[in-house]
Amino acid sequence: MKGLVINKQKSSFVVSKDGINYVTKPSGNLIKSRQTIYVGDYVDIDTKNKVINKLYPRTNFLIRPPIANVDIVLIVMSMVQPDFSLFLVEKFVSYANFAEIKPLVIITKQDKLEDTKLLFEIQTSLDKLNVKSFSVNNKTEEGFEEVKAYLKNKVVALMGQSGVGKSSFINALTDHDREIGKFAINVNRGRHVTKEVIMLPYKGGYIVDTPGFSSFDLPLTKGDLAENFPGFKIALGRCKFNDCLHLSESGCYIKELVAAGVISTQSYENYATISGELKHIREDY
Repeated sequence: MKGLVINKQKSSFVVSKDGINYVTKPSGNLIKSRQTIYVGDYVDIDTKNKVINKLYPRTNFLIRPPIANVDIVLIVMSMVQPDFSLFLVEKFVSYANFAEIKPLVIITKQDKLEDTKLLFEIQTSLDKLNVKSFSVNNKTEEGFEEVKAYLKNKVVALMGQSGVGKSSFINALTDHDREIGKFAINVNRGRHVTKEVIMLPYKGGYIVDTPGFSSFDLPLTKGDLAENFPGFKIALGRCKFNDCLHLSESGCYIKELVAAGVISTQSYENYATISGELKHIREDY
């Protein structure tokens, strides 16, 4: 019987099948095959013996947070505590693009801003990158109706730093009650409250709550980034060199767009910084 892995509990997996949750273990043969089971995987289970017999192929997979078969990556960013970072958004969107998963940005805590012009500037920057964004208020639920239309019947994985309001967002969006962390101003980061990857039923699909993090290393190469950085798709096939990394090469179409103001200097500088963190080839090749 085909079921969906919605949570991992130590060496056991919670599998949902026909509205019933089963706490299961992988079969001996599956363990011997060294196939790793992740939340979001579809599996074949023996409901009588509570055993997973088969792992079905994935449509996609995220390394961090570790989850399979995702429709939308919901990148949650706060305006303050922690401060909004376009650099991090561009990292997250590059990762989602690489995994061929639709990215959406949720902006929280705008009610704590003294100058609302900053929010407008950020939304304008995201529009320029062709990244869809929504500004929401987790307390008043302002902006939620527009978001809900995108999430129906989807598997939606949340991604973001600790303290940006992921659990608060889930609680405001659904009838779930996730524990909420606090932001420590003295260390400028949030407390890791969510320790697990768990799929929560929502409007015919699932909202996936995930642990936050204070840093994020992209599992991409320089070439991967050049193809998947937000706003760069337009350059595919238009640079002088097919393997152009948009850095020091001549005839680079991206640099022409930067000079023309189509791509902001800030975004290009972020791209160059991120590219500098990556390798030319994968270490596991």
